[in-house]
Amino acid sequence: MTLGMSILLYGLALSIVLSAMIVGTLYANPRLLLQSYPEGIQRAAGAKTASEQRTTRIIGACFLLVLIGVPAVSTWLLERSLGGDIAFPTAFLNAFGIMTVFNAVDWLVLDWLLFCTVTPKFLVIEGTEGMAEYRNYRFHFRGFVVGTVLAAAASLALAAVFAIV
Repeated sequence: MTLGMSILLYGLALSIVLSAMIVGTLYANPRLLLQSYPEGIQRAAGAKTASEQRTTRIIGACFLLVLIGVPAVSTWLLERSLGGDIAFPTAFLNAFGIMTVFNAVDWLVLDWLLFCTVTPKFLVIEGTEGMAEYRNYRFHFRGFVVGTVLAAAASLALAAVFAIV
């Protein structure tokens, strides 16, 4: 498998799985992702209950496992397809490319299209209906930038593991 095919295939797979997790969580209870909403909505919605905090931690752990696990498995499979050795830059680009595909899908499809443009009822938190923050495109762009930096850091760490092992 080529680097480009790996990024495309696993980036799309990661995007589908994590997008389904996000939309499913929002549909079940949007307060579980309250930390991902603009500050004005967070203030108006009030603090999470202890039960919501526990559930958020469980969902977050599952999310992180998939977010790191898919690029790690993909990099391992790419390494095998290259004869059992992968260069640090190739490992980095694979992991970073996969995470960037998801980050772009999250930003453009989930944040800008679904959250800001369509704003379906299931993601509006009770007591925050009609707030202007639901149309805060800049907030979500900043999230994309932060996600890019975090993806780079995680990809550097993952590539270092593959370079050492």
